[in-house]
Order: sequence, then structure tokens, then C-alpha cells
Amino acid sequence: MKLLTLPTLLLALILTAFGPSEAQAQSETSYNEYRNLFESYKSEDFKDEELKSLFDKLVRLPNNRPFIRSYIRAVQTPYAPVGSHAGEKFFKSLSWYNDTTKGNKDGIFTLQELDNVFNNEVRTYLNHLQRGSADEARIASWKMLQKLRLLQKEITRLGQPGYYYTPRAMFEIDHNSPWNRHHTIHGQRDFEERVIKASFHKPVLVKYGLTYCVHCLLLENLGSVPAVHERYGHLTDVYKVWWNPKNEAFAELNQIANEEGVTSSPVFILYKDGKQIKKGYAFPDERGEGIEDFIAPIL
Repeated sequence: MKLLTLPTLLLALILTAFGPSEAQAQSETSYNEYRNLFESYKSEDFKDEELKSLFDKLVRLPNNRPFIRSYIRAVQTPYAPVGSHAGEKFFKSLSWYNDTTKGNKDGIFTLQELDNVFNNEVRTYLNHLQRGSADEARIASWKMLQKLRLLQKEITRLGQPGYYYTPRAMFEIDHNSPWNRHHTIHGQRDFEERVIKASFHKPVLVKYGLTYCVHCLLLENLGSVPAVHERYGHLTDVYKVWWNPKNEAFAELNQIANEEGVTSSPVFILYKDGKQIKKGYAFPDERGEGIEDFIAPIL
């Protein structure tokens, strides 16, 4: 993975770091403390919580300019052990998603395209830190960095110019897979029985997805929603509602989405006692992780 040359980003980080002088005067963080912490994290590359901790200390140093480039390199080396996310399905889905949204959509996500996407994601992650974004947004960015680094390792291992995928296949939803057959809502009566009424006995989590939403299809290809059910099924039932306002065949499902106030996707809604208790975007990974904050009301 290429190291960034980011004068604009460096300046932004410096400007963020050099805040009000009174804040600097109050700082008790020493250079040695920062160096020692950095070295302790460096041994296994960097996790999100470690980068966040380092950033909080970095911006309080009286003069942080000597440490900024090494900090950016740390963001560029996310902790991503081989095998932590793996398999052909994972790599194909990740390649298709990034090539479709940020590449040239030609059936191969090249190393050059990957480098460009990775560097842009580094900027996004640093922006989240600088702006004090919500943890969910920052962590989602770090997870994408982790996944892209794993993909880069896999492409290098294969000795290929990039990772190949079949675009058409990635846009297909397998409605007949065992999990989808039993956990997809088919209409108003089904929704009333399995979601609204059932939520009086056990909370119900529903993912609403547009059939042409690329991020929804990424979750579909990764198997993220079934993974959420496998991980948290003892706490909540999990279902999908696919909708498509451009297709009359989805009229009943579109009506459900409209009545539930869903206007984009992927939107998750958590129901309890017949009512929505939480609603918003969520992006669980293929292990069902990344939705913990969303389902916090029932954890």
C-alpha cells in the first residue's frame, strides 16, 4: 500500500492540533508518553481504539508536527491479520462494491484503484477524528481500511493485477436461499404477524433494502444480516424487507416502507411491543459485528 503525500491533509491535521493556546497550556501529555504509547501499539499494527487514543494525545502536544507523518502511516497500517475476513465471496463482494462505487465497473478492481480508494478512506477516517464524528461512522471507516488492506494482501498473494468479479452476479438477490426464504417479509399480513405482533413477545429487527442499492447488495453478498441473526438471534428476531418504488410488483412492500417512514437504505428498524424503538443506518459486517450500538436498547 502506497504511503500518502497529503500536504492538504497534513495542514488540516496541524490546524486541528493547534487549537486554542489555553487548551495547549492545560495539556499534560508529554512527548515520551506519546512515543511509548505509539511504540506499544505499533507491534501489531493499529486498531481503531488505539488510533483514537493516539489522536487524542497528539492534538494536545505543544508541538505535534514531528509526529504527524508517523501518525498518518499508522492509519495506513490497520490491524488486519490474514484470515480475519477471508474467502472468495468476501473478496469478490468487496471488489465489486468498491469498483462499482469508486472504480470503473469493469469486472476487475485493480491494485491502482484499490490504492486510490484506500487513500481516500484514510482521508475520511482522519476527517472523522478531526470533526469528532460519532463512533459508528469512524469505526465503519476503519473497518473499510482493514478490509481493503486484506484485499490488497490477497491480490498480491495471487499475483494478479487486481481482483476479478462478475458484475451481474453481484446484483442478483438469492431469494431462495434457506435463510432468505424464512426471513424475508412478503407482504402486509406477513409484516403484521411476524414483526408488529411478534414484537410483543420478542424484539424484532428489520433491515429495509432497495433492490438496487449497492450498499444493501454488499450486505447481501457478504451475508451480513443472517450473521446478525446468528450472533443476536437469542435477543431479537431478524427479517428483511426488500422494496423498489420503480417496480409495481413491490407495491405492497413499498407501502410498508412508506408507512414505516423509510426513504433510503440500508435502514434498520428495531421493534418492541408493536412500536419502533430505534431507526437508522447500520452496516454490520459478515460476522454480524458493527450493529452493537444500534441494538443497545435490547442488549
